[in-house]
Amino acid sequence: MPRIRPGPIVLALLLVLCGAPPVLASSQGGKPIVVFQPGSRPYGKTFGEWSAEWWKWAYSIPVDRNPLFDETGANAGEGQDGQVFYLAGVFNVSGTVTRSVTVPPGKALFFPLLNVEWDNHCPPVDPPMDESQLRAVVNENLDMVSALTCEVDGTELPDLFSYRSTSPSFDVTFPDNNIFQLFGCDHITPGTYSGFVSGGYYVMLAPLPKGMHTIRFGGSVGDPPFFTLDVTYHVFVSPSEENPGPILASVVPNPLNPEAVLRYRVPKEGPVTVTIYDLNGRLVRTLLAAEHRAAGSHQAVIDGRDAQGRKLASGVYFYRVEATDASIGGRFTIMK
Repeated sequence: MPRIRPGPIVLALLLVLCGAPPVLASSQGGKPIVVFQPGSRPYGKTFGEWSAEWWKWAYSIPVDRNPLFDETGANAGEGQDGQVFYLAGVFNVSGTVTRSVTVPPGKALFFPLLNVEWDNHCPPVDPPMDESQLRAVVNENLDMVSALTCEVDGTELPDLFSYRSTSPSFDVTFPDNNIFQLFGCDHITPGTYSGFVSGGYYVMLAPLPKGMHTIRFGGSVGDPPFFTLDVTYHVFVSPSEENPGPILASVVPNPLNPEAVLRYRVPKEGPVTVTIYDLNGRLVRTLLAAEHRAAGSHQAVIDGRDAQGRKLASGVYFYRVEATDASIGGRFTIMK
């Protein structure tokens, strides 16, 4: 595929559709998880129109907090202000990521298994292609998709190739530090640009029952595949808008050499303590000592040194994040 972004960007949408959607599976308490059929118009839009909305969302967020570059789910809530909560693929070398996110109740989910966007802006095309030519390139790339997968709480959704759709032409408003600038198109300064066309394999789910869910999606391009995407979301649907969900934490990259970032999310405002221990349970370093943090996502740097500034030996270490009424721990590895 010549220019799928990012690499290609693979996403699968799970949304509420109009009409009579089929039941995918039973979930907690016997409540059904509902998938809606292609050709429906969830919230008054076609799948193709929702795919354009997804791209507008993805391109509107600066790289430093864009969910496409997020390895943990800490940035998943960026720009999520409508009836539909968007899930993202990942822009990394492996095409694999696992994220933990909290979704407010009553939000439908939308994400593409595999998708493509094409335009005349990055890199600049001279003479520019018209809409039919852009659409032809999108379809040529989608024709190369060789495998698709989507599981919700362990139940696989069938007939995924029937979920293919294409968007109308749409406009995009870019911020500073945008994705196109990352790709070397420095002329894409903040502002609105027209003439974007996209297509992909999108799925839509009704709002999930409250509680924990696992969504795994992705696919392959080529036969044999030269690109594979494998994205897993652990989704906590909060019982109410006032319940911000569980405490979350992860270390990226892991293993680390020489540094990593401990990303964590606390559900309530208050003091936060972050500590590191060795395999014998000895305290190695305190990164935060009851420091006040607002509810939401934060991070702390693990620089591979102990409290005295000495470099830590290679091996396995443990971290612990303690916040108001909640705590979480995990492990990471130092490799030299």
